[in-house]
Amino acid sequence: MAALMETAPHRAGWLGAEFDRGALYWGFTPAHLAAIDELMARLAGDTRPFHEITKADFSHPALDADLADLLAYIKTGPGLVVMRGFPVDKYTPAEMQTVYWGIGAHFGIGCSQSADGDYLGHVTNVEKASRGYTTARELSLHTDSAEIVGLLCVRDAKEGGVSIYANSLKVHEIIAREHPEYLAVLERGFRCDRRGEEAPEDDAVTPYRVPVFSEQDGVLSTRFVRGVIDRGAATLGEPLSPLETEALAFFEAVAQRDEVRFELTLKPGEASFINNYEMLHARTAFVDHDDPAKKRLLYRLWLQGDPPRPMRKEVHLYQNRSGRMGVDPQPGRGPR
Repeated sequence: MAALMETAPHRAGWLGAEFDRGALYWGFTPAHLAAIDELMARLAGDTRPFHEITKADFSHPALDADLADLLAYIKTGPGLVVMRGFPVDKYTPAEMQTVYWGIGAHFGIGCSQSADGDYLGHVTNVEKASRGYTTARELSLHTDSAEIVGLLCVRDAKEGGVSIYANSLKVHEIIAREHPEYLAVLERGFRCDRRGEEAPEDDAVTPYRVPVFSEQDGVLSTRFVRGVIDRGAATLGEPLSPLETEALAFFEAVAQRDEVRFELTLKPGEASFINNYEMLHARTAFVDHDDPAKKRLLYRLWLQGDPPRPMRKEVHLYQNRSGRMGVDPQPGRGPR
């Protein structure tokens, strides 16, 4: 871990073309895996659902210090790391949910990812899906709704499904240098559609503007989902201005530059963790295996820092009564 910390790029951001790929990976040791086995044996008779497992429940002397170092690397280093060696072949998919949640509990507090109350998103292709991560289509660069986002590959696709990242701190730096007039537009933000997952008493479109770039206590954060921006404007009947359209298009164009973006393909047993408000992420389309038992499957975690990242309240799309990031469970409601 010390070697990883020494090679961490500067906080100002980094270019994908310059990123040291060797600094990206962190692997479980035999001692780590033995600790996981011990913890799983201890939890074997536990009847709680996996999302009630806490950091204390998954604490072990062989794991705790190394995972704390890794969390520091995620939060104050380049904001991207891939953990290798999750025992996906040893445990059943259901058991892996507990393993993954337990490891993730060292990085933050798990958040609900939809009105359905799914605390561990299943990133797989589902017929008639209403959320992008449950389809096989390409997903454009965006941020999610929690501080740290994890993706564990349980089964990979037949082809495709490449993960794409762009450091949003570097995107901000490039925009400030090449088109500074766009920064005020992006900092002002946009009213965003909540996709039908807001509380019944809340507005379908944010009554406030969600800033693409914002700063709190000296910390720069990025919140960007182009689809909810466009849908918010359409719902309100308030088309984006030419300057707003230009600023958004330039933001996306910078993030997609060859020298800015960074690509990798997760293999079974590998999990990426990103500092979500400093990293944009996307995915190419994929083709599944014919055998349903071999369909691409990733587990997604949304984690809130403890303590949470300093951010303006307007960054959050939902006014969650729980006070948590993500989307509070809303029985009977679902995404439009």
